[in-house]
Order: sequence, then structure tokens, then C-alpha cells
Amino acid sequence: MSLPIEPAQGKVIIVTGANRGIGLATAQELKGRGAKVVAGVREPERMPALEGVAVYELDTGDAGSCRAFVERAGKEQGRIDGLINNAGILLDANRPALELPEDDLRRTIEVNLIGPFRLCQLVLPGMIGRGYGRVVNMSSGLGALHDMGGGYASYRIAKAALNALTRVFAAELASESNVKINSISPGWVRTDMGGAGANRDPQEAAREIADLVSLAANGPSGGFFYRGKPIAW
Repeated sequence: MSLPIEPAQGKVIIVTGANRGIGLATAQELKGRGAKVVAGVREPERMPALEGVAVYELDTGDAGSCRAFVERAGKEQGRIDGLINNAGILLDANRPALELPEDDLRRTIEVNLIGPFRLCQLVLPGMIGRGYGRVVNMSSGLGALHDMGGGYASYRIAKAALNALTRVFAAELASESNVKINSISPGWVRTDMGGAGANRDPQEAAREIADLVSLAANGPSGGFFYRGKPIAW
């Protein structure tokens, strides 16, 4: 069964890490659907030109940057209807956890977990007040506990925790029937992070992310999705 979605036309949707890869493809996809896209990027001058897309500086690893970004988006765009927490880093690949530097773990958690947490805290009150909001957290199959493996230690840990964050917020927002938060796994995508050998195009993942941030009122909250279907945590 397909996810129930509604038009994105006119919706103000934040996409973090939007200057390349999945984030850029998602910004393009949402723009094509008529959304008002706000791109949050660390270096705005490196954002490809997209007519009609607002580009603001954002470092998700910095609390002050997150506050300034959300304040600017709210002031200049009038409201925030959707948040896609896409920005992330991968500092370790097949390095064993026993050899993982604490600084790499700390930095990965700061960007991949605490950054989305900050942004959720900043945007969700406004969504609750307006009675509408959609949040999509960019997770990964590497963060799924049911088949957790070795390697990518800091990335796996942060994504597993991000999934927990999704569940916690969803439970606390249960009474807010039209404010929804979900996690998504984009799969193995051909990006700078995924590499040229990956089996998915960014545009494929972007369509799925755009659908999830465009959920209709009867759509799910607190789920983990891949290719539009729920998957195991």
C-alpha cells in the first residue's frame, strides 16, 4: 500500500545538507512539486543555483547556528511546514570500534543526532501551534538494530539513536494528530558518501523523502521507511 500523500504546493520545507547528493536532489524534487524550499547548508556559496530556493547558512553541529537558521526561516518565510534532517557526516567506514577515536564519535553524534534534535526542538512548537507539521529524519539501514553489524561504528550508533529520537518525539506528539515525524533509510545511494558503486540514484531516494514530508493527515507517524514501506528497526 502506498503512503497517503498530499500536494506540497506552497508548503515551506527545510532541507538540511541540501548542497549535494540526496539533499540537493530532494530540494529539486520538492521545488518541482511547488514547495517553498529552504536549503540549510554550511557554505551557501557552494549551493548550486536553484531558482526560488532560499539558501541559508546552517551548521547543524552548532547550537547558535541552528537557532539563527530557524529564526531566519520563520521570519522570512512566515512559517515552517516541513523539516528534512538530511545533513550528516561519515567519519569512519570499516575501522573497528576498538580503534575509533572518541573525537570522531563525538563529532558524528553532534552532527547526525544532536543537530536534528536541536532543529526538532526549534521547529516543532510552531508546528504544534499551527496544527500542522512534518519531520523526516534521514536515517540508514546501518542504524537498524535488528541486523546490526560491525564497521561504521560512530555512524551506526548515531543513526540508531536518531531512530530512537524519532520514536520518542512521535510518542510525545501522539495527541497532535497532524504533526508527524518519521525516519527514512534512503538505501545505498550514489553520492560522495555512498560512492560510485551504490545501487540507487539520489533522485529515487528524493522522491521517497518528498512523499514522506508530504504525508496526508491520515499518514503514519513514528515509523521507519524504505522505498515507501515500513521496515524493521
